[in-house]
Amino acid sequence: MRHDSRLSLARAAKLQGRKPATVWKYFPSALPKSNGKFRVTKGDRYSATLYIPDAEGNSIPIQTRSSKQRTEASEYLRDLGRYLRGNRDALARWQGRKIAGVEVLTAGNAIKTIEPALSDFSLYRTFNGGGA
Repeated sequence: MRHDSRLSLARAAKLQGRKPATVWKYFPSALPKSNGKFRVTKGDRYSATLYIPDAEGNSIPIQTRSSKQRTEASEYLRDLGRYLRGNRDALARWQGRKIAGVEVLTAGNAIKTIEPALSDFSLYRTFNGGGA
């Protein structure tokens, strides 16, 4: 809904395999009513833990407090992937920047040494129901 203003809450929820009531239950402040229709806010203040790589290739958790910080983390990982595929200017905008108080990795030599560890890196950590 944030990217397509014509999308209704019911349709957006259905596309994600959820009921509109469930979406409303968890995100009421992000869905104010205007003229009888639900509208989505431009940003939110919901908290989420995301993961970015450190200098050793390990996942470090960052506690994001807004949709802007989650978007920045996603864009950083996208640009990191572009850098690894050969675009040497992809990380230029991230020099010295922080996401949720954590400085992002932009040193080319450090990225090359941890490249094998980045192959299965994920922004969101997932767990299966079984034992590890």
